[in-house]
Amino acid sequence: MLDSVEGSAVRRKETAYVKMFIQDGIFQADFKPLELLDLPTAQLTVNDRLAFFEQQAYPCLFEVTQIKQITKEARDFMAKEGNQLVLASAMIVNSPMLKMIANFYIMVNKPQNPTQLFTNRQQAIEWLGQFTK
Repeated sequence: MLDSVEGSAVRRKETAYVKMFIQDGIFQADFKPLELLDLPTAQLTVNDRLAFFEQQAYPCLFEVTQIKQITKEARDFMAKEGNQLVLASAMIVNSPMLKMIANFYIMVNKPQNPTQLFTNRQQAIEWLGQFTK
C-alpha cells in the first residue's frame, strides 16, 4: 500500500506482529504487543520484512517497546540471519528493563551492522539518515 505523509511517499504493510512502512529511505517497524518473541515469531517477522523490502537494503528503525520478553534463540537469529538487508538498526526502547535487554543483545549477540538504542523516535530517524543512499 502506498500513501503520502507530509509530502513524501510511504509504502506500508501490516502483519500479525508488526506495522511496517518505508518513508524517506528508512524502514520503520512498530512491533505490536507481544508477550514473548520466540524463534518462530522472529523468523516470521524477518521473512515478512524481507518480502516487503523486495531485495532492497534499508536503514531500519525497530520500535520494540511492546515486546515483553525475547528468547536467546530469537536474539541469536535476529543478530545474524535477521539482519539481512539491514544497513543499520535503531531500536526504540522505553523502560529500564527493555534497555537492559537491548544492550545485552548488542553486547552479547553483536549484530552485524551498526546498532544503537534510542528513547526518542526522531533522534533515531536522524541517526539512521546517515545510512540512506
